[in-house]
Amino acid sequence: MLMIFDIPEPLNEEEMVEVREYAGERIRLWRRRALCSTVALLLSCAFVCPFLEGHALHKYWESFGKYLVLVSMALLVVFVFCTGLFWSAWQALRDVEKEQTWPR
Repeated sequence: MLMIFDIPEPLNEEEMVEVREYAGERIRLWRRRALCSTVALLLSCAFVCPFLEGHALHKYWESFGKYLVLVSMALLVVFVFCTGLFWSAWQALRDVEKEQTWPR
């Protein structure tokens, strides 16, 4: 299987430790951002509910409610971006570790 970052020989132990440390930093950063964006998206969706038809604040839909929907839509993009980068950072580390353990 060819990978983008194929190297001719396996990394030595010192290089592998450095790769794990850097990848760990990236994974922690994007995990935290993904969790924050998930919470923000869920909260913004929850705040939209009282403005829907049949609820107490529906009379304020035109002045405030529709803008909350736009905020939720923007937060969906942020959520997908942060979650995608978290997943790709984790997958990259997994691929490097798997490449190091394969017999050559």
